[in-house]
Order: sequence, then structure tokens, then C-alpha cells
Amino acid sequence: MTLLSNNHLDRRTEEQTDLGIQLAFGTTSRPVTDFRKRVRTLLEDRISPLLPSCERERRFPREAVAALGATGLFHERWSGGPHGDLGRSVILSEELGRAGLGGIGIGVGLHLEAATSLLRGFGSTPYAEEVLGLALAGESVCCVATSEQYVGSDLSAVETALTREGDHWRVRGDKWFVSPGAAADFALVLCRGSGGPAIVLVPRTGLTPTRRWRTTGMRSLETVRLHVDARVTDDAVLVRPGAGLAAVGQGLMYERLALAAQILGAMDLASVLAVTHLKRRKQFGSPLYRHQALRLRLADLNAQILLARRGMYATVAEVSAGGRVSMSEAAALKVTIARLGERVASECAHVFGGRGYVEDQNPLERLWRDSKAGRLGGGSDEMMWELVAAGFRPDHKLYDSWVKS
Repeated sequence: MTLLSNNHLDRRTEEQTDLGIQLAFGTTSRPVTDFRKRVRTLLEDRISPLLPSCERERRFPREAVAALGATGLFHERWSGGPHGDLGRSVILSEELGRAGLGGIGIGVGLHLEAATSLLRGFGSTPYAEEVLGLALAGESVCCVATSEQYVGSDLSAVETALTREGDHWRVRGDKWFVSPGAAADFALVLCRGSGGPAIVLVPRTGLTPTRRWRTTGMRSLETVRLHVDARVTDDAVLVRPGAGLAAVGQGLMYERLALAAQILGAMDLASVLAVTHLKRRKQFGSPLYRHQALRLRLADLNAQILLARRGMYATVAEVSAGGRVSMSEAAALKVTIARLGERVASECAHVFGGRGYVEDQNPLERLWRDSKAGRLGGGSDEMMWELVAAGFRPDHKLYDSWVKS
């Protein structure tokens, strides 16, 4: 396999990738390829050099959001119709994964997909529109704060309170597992008002990180426990009490699609490195690639990666053509790709033997650690399966025609 200069997809596979995603653009493959090259060059030159220090310091780099936003990439992603440009979203997410950016990539995705989609979809006040502009320009980092100590998937049970105090609103409570919480200039906080869950836009002055979680993987994501205590005006109430859960669901849909695309990119990186290692590494006088058990193991994984990518692209193409993605479809993509990503990372690290378990030899060990977060972030496997099951529709006529009573 002939590798590109950055050790990612071989050229033939990359051409097939761009031909697939051009359906989402509704145009020729040339703009797709050009956009991918722009993103890749920017990540290599500006973002990847940040990773080693951010992993050591467990810090999310605000400068990554600033660098990407300054080039107009965020504006391009959210140009167009109600979903913005999902094709560009997938390409950007894939390249963040292929660059092996781990927590940095996920943090960028949470800013761009989860937080910005809510600002764009529900921000009708001048204040919210101003914050949206800052987020798209990369001048401010935004995050979404939903989970709490006793609240994980059941977001209807949030206890962070939204109460009226004179002509202002008071938002007060503690949020757990907020990413990238310590770096955020604004948090979109899910809280409970008198009419039910709401979403309030809280500036940094009302946010206090009280604990930095020492996560096993995604160390550059900077996940924190966040104390929220702020007085805000009416124009900071992004989603009124009672409509907060439905709005969060929309943000989660974009987050899940972007997360799945990042995992696809990371799987490409891991599999290409593993294949190349099999062809270079010799044991018992011949390359490891000559050992059938190893090459067929990777063939099986790559076949599943191919099918997962086709599923992602078909979904994006359908939505871009005017269709819609149900919560169950987005959940199905996310859980399937996340579970495959964990397996691919583990098997590819295994191919490297002892060196796949050592931190400073190659990225496989980190990709393996990071892969677990894909099965938790944006909703656990079990929550995703519940959403998939909620979309089941029986066919009683068909049943009666085949099954004897």
C-alpha cells in the first residue's frame, strides 16, 4: 500500500471516499477534494503540533478553535440550509480523526456541532446571535453542560435551577463531565425552570471548574466538573422552559454524526498503520503480512470500516438532499461505528505487539485508550440502543400472513 505523506489513506481509497461524499455536496468531486486538502494542511501545520503538550498537560487548546475558525471553515460548515453543509462537517470530522487528534478533535466537534448547532437553531436574540458569530469565527469556545452527579442519560431529571430574580434570571447548579469545560467562554446549560427543562447561555464569569477529571483517554479534551452560578437577562435564555430536552436532542444528533465521522477517520489511521507494519515487520524470515491470520483479521476489519463509511455517507447525502435523520438513525450510526472503532483500535494495537502497548512508540496505544470515549460521549451504547428500539414499527398484516395463530 502506497501511503500519503501523512500516513493516511492511500490515494485510490481517498478518491473513492471523495466520490462517495460528493453526493452530500451535490456537486463534482473536485470541491470535495480541495476542501479535504485545505483541512488536512491546516491540521498538519497548526493543530497537530499542539497535541503532545496538550496530552501531557491535560489541556484543551483554545488556539485550535481560533485557528480553524479564522480560516472560515466553521462558517462554511454552517452555510446553507437548516443542517448547514453536512458534507463539510463529515470531511472536517474525518480529518480530525485521521490526524489522530483525539481529545482536541472531539473538543472542536463539541464546539462546532453540539454548541453551535443550538446557537444557530435557537438563538433568536441579539446576544445569542453575537455569541454565534464569535463561535463561528473561532473567537470564543462554547460547550454544552447537561449531565450532573445523579443525572446521566435521563436529562429530564436535571436539578440545576433556573429561577426568576427581579428582572434577571439566576442559574445555579453543578454540572459533571463538561467538555471542554475549563476552556469555554460560554456554556449552554441545561437547567430546570418552572415549566420544565430550559437551555441558558452562561458566560465564563458564571462558570467555575471545580475538578479536572483525570480521564483514561481523550486527555486533551479537558473534561471538568463545572459549578454554574450566574445572573443573566432574558436574551440569554436560549430555549424556554419546557422545550429544553427537544432542543438538546437536536444538538446531540449533530454531535453523534460528527463523532461517528471522527471515529471513521481514526479507524483509517489505525488500519493503515497496521497494514504498513505487517508489510515492514519481519518474523521467522518473512513479513508479518505473509501470516494469514493477521492479514485476514485486518481484511475483516477493513470490510466493516468500508460498510460503516457507506452508511455514514448515504445518511448525509439523504439529509443534504432534503430528507431528515431521525434520532434512531443517528443513534444507530453512532453506536455501531463507536463499537467498531474500539475493536479496530484494539486489534491494530495488537498487530504492533509490545510496541502497541507503549506510549512513546506509536499512536496506537493512545488511539486504543481514546476509543472507549466513543461509546460514552453523546450517549452510552445502551441509550443509543433504546433510541433505535424506539423507532421499531411492527407490521401486523405481514405477521399474520406468515405466522399461524
